Amino acid sequence: MAKFKKSRMRLDFDVVKLLDYKWEELSASNNVFATMVMAHLRTKSTTRDFTEREKWKWQLVRSLYEKGLSKFEIINLFKFIDKMMTLPPELQQNLESKINQYEEEQKVELLSTMEEGGMQKARIQDIIDLLQMRFLSVPETLVETLNNIEDLVFLKQLLLETFSVNSVAEFEELIPDNYSGKN
Repeated sequence: MAKFKKSRMRLDFDVVKLLDYKWEELSASNNVFATMVMAHLRTKSTTRDFTEREKWKWQLVRSLYEKGLSKFEIINLFKFIDKMMTLPPELQQNLESKINQYEEEQKVELLSTMEEGGMQKARIQDIIDLLQMRFLSVPETLVETLNNIEDLVFLKQLLLETFSVNSVAEFEELIPDNYSGKN
């Protein structure tokens, strides 16, 4: 009969209490985890004051740009902060307006090229699906035209128009020649 030997492993970890971190040290750090800890601390301190939370959330998001982080880091930290520091809809809209204004002033953008491409494809597919639902078929030429439109704002306008047009032909009239390939 085989004899079994016991083996053991032991791991020791230092205990760190997030509340012990100094805000000044965290805000001076470019370490992404410092930003995550700051978001956590401000979320905990603003559980009953969403106006104050919106102020801190804006400060943290703005600091992402100012720290010179990569676009990838900014996008991912923004997602983390946004999920952790939830706001009521009106305050969230106010924050988004501030972010949009800041991005315009600083000539920066938060959406990555991949995210924009995903949004573009989803919006185009929504347009096609709605047109098919209303009018039963969509010409392949219209699908090709839609796939060549990269302007997300224009695609949103077209999506909204799918509800009010009376025919696919009327919808096609909404697309300028420079998008449709007509000359």
